[in-house]
Amino acid sequence: MTLLAPQIGGALFLNYHGTLWYVPGLEPGHWDWRYALAVDLGHPLADAADLIEQLLRDTHEGLLPLIHRM
Repeated sequence: MTLLAPQIGGALFLNYHGTLWYVPGLEPGHWDWRYALAVDLGHPLADAADLIEQLLRDTHEGLLPLIHRM
């Protein structure tokens, strides 16, 4: 599950282990993976990280029934 966030110039996603990561955008549809970072203490988004992680998890779980019907 990925959250495209032009307000912060990139995207947020949960990795395989459920850790929130930020990857900066270069141009629409292109990402600068050299500068991808885990959102942890000290990151500017750290205060919102728990809320964003939970929203991404909840959205993923809510979409699973739709995916499995296909």
